[in-house]
Amino acid sequence: MENYSILIPSYTVGPKAYEKIYDYCHVYGKKAIVIGGARAMAAAKAKLVQALEGTGMTITGFLCFGKECTHEAAQRLAEKPQVQEADILFAVGGGKAVDTVKLISLVLGKPYAAFPTIASNCAASSSVSIVYHEDGSFCEFVHFLRSAIHIFIDTDIIAHAPKQYLWAGIGDTYAKYYEVSISAKGEQLEHFQALGVNMSRMCMQTLVEHGEQALEDNIAGISSYDLEQAALAIIITTGWVSMLVARTHNMDYNGGAAHAFFYGLCSLPGFDETQTEHLHGVVVGFGVLVLLIMDGQEEECRKMQEFNRKLGLPAVLKDIDITMEDVKTAAAVMAKDEDLEHYPYRVTPEMFIEAAERLNQE
Repeated sequence: MENYSILIPSYTVGPKAYEKIYDYCHVYGKKAIVIGGARAMAAAKAKLVQALEGTGMTITGFLCFGKECTHEAAQRLAEKPQVQEADILFAVGGGKAVDTVKLISLVLGKPYAAFPTIASNCAASSSVSIVYHEDGSFCEFVHFLRSAIHIFIDTDIIAHAPKQYLWAGIGDTYAKYYEVSISAKGEQLEHFQALGVNMSRMCMQTLVEHGEQALEDNIAGISSYDLEQAALAIIITTGWVSMLVARTHNMDYNGGAAHAFFYGLCSLPGFDETQTEHLHGVVVGFGVLVLLIMDGQEEECRKMQEFNRKLGLPAVLKDIDITMEDVKTAAAVMAKDEDLEHYPYRVTPEMFIEAAERLNQE
């Protein structure tokens, strides 16, 4: 047996979460630089400034990360004086903003705290950055030994974020349960891996129970219990699961056919990830249905298909503006995706095509 260490980031959640910034961050120094998306920083700025008033901690500046998480963007920001004089980095915004700050943290060897302003993914709590090229194409995954020193989730800010982010976050998050449980099927698991696999069920169950009301409350701008539970499932539970089942002993149970389906479609000319029907989590939510058909879980597929319909997530191909010809064109890329590297059986292009055809008959 090998030694191993598990580091799970802590979090504070609620409409007054920022009041705890000093408690968790002051031990790392007195100067913080805020880096994030322009709209995210605008939403969080007043609360950040107010939270640090009279604490002895100061903010050296507010810097926009750009549009993509790239090595070049991280290097440019790392060279700025406001960043170099800071003791701690504050990552504010969505996944690409937070992932960029992770890269800066790696370049400078400085700690960072995460301030997610939307509930669309688990970037704030995970220890990986999804890095792109300057032209927006995928570059690589960068894995870290450490994650955020603390995560501050202001549910009032998230309640006033555009609905599309939470909507896509639900699709991406509930996929984690099905992908992890299938990837780990039949494996002898270490304690931490078993924790992750069992915890992954919460990624699905919490959203089945609270997702619909959370979306309604998001539209109304209400920081409710349902919205908080959905946000925690998306931002925290998924991130913890990802770290617990990630690359250890050459085993990674994070991947699965739902994400392979999405990344395969990304190879199609004209497939625009910024379109509402093509948002990562939206397409992955349909990819779960494909995954379940491929795995022989037809009853579970019908159940989640109804869940998708109830929340307005895609239930048939036309809901993501994709045809069977598109699937056939992209199927070979889907089957070669690295998310399928550790799977209990070999996945073929024909399996994607057959599953999509069966769903397309609905």
